[in-house]
Amino acid sequence: MKKVHYSILVTLVACFAGCATVPPSELVNARSAYQQASEGPAKQLVPAELHKAHDALNLAEQSFLKDPDSYKTKDLAYVAQRKSEQAGALGVLAAARASKDSANADFQTKQAEIVKQGKQDLSDSEKRNADAQAELVKQAEMKAAKEKADAASQRQQAAIAQGKQDLNDAERRAADTRAELDKQAALKTAKEKADADLQQQQAVTLQREQELRDSEKRTADAFAELAALASLKEEERGLVLTLSGSILFRSAESTLLPQAQVKLDQVAKSLLTLRTTRNLIIEGHTDSQGTQEYNQSLSQRRADAVRDYLVQKGYPASQIQSRGRSESSPIADNASAEGRANNRRVEIVMEREVQAVK
Repeated sequence: MKKVHYSILVTLVACFAGCATVPPSELVNARSAYQQASEGPAKQLVPAELHKAHDALNLAEQSFLKDPDSYKTKDLAYVAQRKSEQAGALGVLAAARASKDSANADFQTKQAEIVKQGKQDLSDSEKRNADAQAELVKQAEMKAAKEKADAASQRQQAAIAQGKQDLNDAERRAADTRAELDKQAALKTAKEKADADLQQQQAVTLQREQELRDSEKRTADAFAELAALASLKEEERGLVLTLSGSILFRSAESTLLPQAQVKLDQVAKSLLTLRTTRNLIIEGHTDSQGTQEYNQSLSQRRADAVRDYLVQKGYPASQIQSRGRSESSPIADNASAEGRANNRRVEIVMEREVQAVK
């Protein structure tokens, strides 16, 4: 009956397997081992051992239905196979023992007959029987030893193969883990670098913005100071700071007066704030009195005097020029004393901004 139940179970498992997943080799081997054991003497002589093998195979089949590809299914199938093989071996051994008992009974009967026939025949028969029995025992022992060695070899080979597979799986998982850790470390490093670069860039931007605000404030303050010192106006040629000639020079001279130096010190201080972006042109002007040649020479000397003073105070010589304009550009009528006084002047022209000197 158990054999019929198991056949039905195997059929159902095969149907499910055919529709879903191919059973592992361990389960196929376990089924075959149980089938062989149930068809041998174990069914009659060691039914308890065969029942254990049957239960073990059922557990493997149930695990296969739940999780076909799991290691648990393979392990349970392996156990079921070994129990089936053990039941079969025990059945064979029991059969051998039963056969031996039967042979002994026959032997005793024959011995009684031989005794009747003669003591010599009995002695010869006993010797032959002893030799035959020894040979049978020897062959049985050799067979059992070979089967045991074969089973042990198979188990060892299976264990080695499984160990290699487990090692390969572990190495692959370790490699995957190392690769993932390396990837995460690289991403972390890249993020930290990007964050550091962004912070540095933001700091530089803030610093430049602050420097720009400071520069704009200094520029505005410098222009305000210049406007407070003298007339400052915007023209097409640039910002023009006009200094009265009477506060800079004595009449017909080009040497700076002491009070002129004080005012030029204040002018130089403000201009130095703008020196990196502004080129200067110092223009000397006269009234219409005197000859044109004299006025040209006087206006040039006065422009040179102011230029040299500003250079002495630190303004770059490469960014400042001097020009004598004589009486060619009056700003008032030379017919009156007041107009001539206004025409006698020095103008500091701040040209339009250029690229900052680096």
